[in-house]
Amino acid sequence: MKVRIVPSTYDGNQQLLTSYVINGTLAVDAGALAIGLSTEEQLKLRGIVITHMHLDHIFSLPFMLLNLWEDVKEPIQLFATAADFAALKRYIFNSRVWVSFDVLKNDHGPFVVHRKYRTGETFEVDGLKLTALPVSHTVLTHGILIEDDEVAVLFTSDTGATTHIWKTANSCDKLKAVFIDLSFPNRLTELAKVSRHHSPETLREEISKVRSDIQIFGVHLKVPYRNRIVEEIVALNEPRIKVADIGKTYEF
Repeated sequence: MKVRIVPSTYDGNQQLLTSYVINGTLAVDAGALAIGLSTEEQLKLRGIVITHMHLDHIFSLPFMLLNLWEDVKEPIQLFATAADFAALKRYIFNSRVWVSFDVLKNDHGPFVVHRKYRTGETFEVDGLKLTALPVSHTVLTHGILIEDDEVAVLFTSDTGATTHIWKTANSCDKLKAVFIDLSFPNRLTELAKVSRHHSPETLREEISKVRSDIQIFGVHLKVPYRNRIVEEIVALNEPRIKVADIGKTYEF
């Protein structure tokens, strides 16, 4: 399985917006798809999963869909909860802010197909099995466990200290890596807790809940604090915790 964090800044080294691409055909979140992927790469996507409706996770979706208007021949599957679909339609895809979902069609027909998922539900996208797992954030948010025949990876999306997702993670024998929220440096740990994110200090506590053979990758680092967070992760001297590299393709 191949995992890439999509770049979202001019230098390609920061994660201002959130998107991950798996095997070139599945995206987890749509914050950076129209920014960090070429048109050809965007056209290869067969499914997009929205973990929650915060702006950095959906920002580029309207631009991507409009950019591909004439080129999409097979509908893109857009996965989200019923509540998040309703929010997308009401606040983003309407005639005042952008283009209504109702007119997102080309000569081949509708090029976005809505696929609603529920907490705990397992569904398939392009040969991969996905399970939506609740995490602890300021709005309803789901981590996504992604499995193929041999390996699995887990994306927590935005979360603070949580429990349910680790029960599933620890019972998945083929789980190789967790990509976990790591937003703030230690001096802002209280802010991290209030906003339901992690700092290196709280992340060290959190991984005590995770099987010791699983690699932990910190993601979602807030741009102004990235260098400091990297330094603090190194200082932890925890070999299985790494800050993930933006734009790099990880293979498991």
